[in-house]
Amino acid sequence: MRIGKRAATLAASGALLAATIGFGTASPAQADTCDLPPAGSMCLHIHNTSTDTWYWFGPWSTCTVHNIPAYDQVTWINNNQVGGVRTTFYAGRDATNPLGSVAQDYSGRPPGYVDSNYSATQSVRVC
Repeated sequence: MRIGKRAATLAASGALLAATIGFGTASPAQADTCDLPPAGSMCLHIHNTSTDTWYWFGPWSTCTVHNIPAYDQVTWINNNQVGGVRTTFYAGRDATNPLGSVAQDYSGRPPGYVDSNYSATQSVRVC
């Protein structure tokens, strides 16, 4: 019986290690979609400084304002927009105080990015 218990402990430890380094199911479901967003959409990579967690926000394809939750810092953009669509980043909620915009098919740092602990972006409009 001790061998069975030890094997179960080792298996659980291995599963925990795999989840910790990214092989488990602990990553957000959106990550698969946001690594290469569907044509006509875009995603934002977020660092939540309150919980020190990282996740993808999106994909988005509609012409609406998306407010970024408190403590969330936009660290990266994966933009697969088509047909002259621009993504505009704002320092204020509800699309006030524009920081800048990026054209279609852009992947990189957003306007207003300082580091993973601070990004001035508080809202985004994809149009």
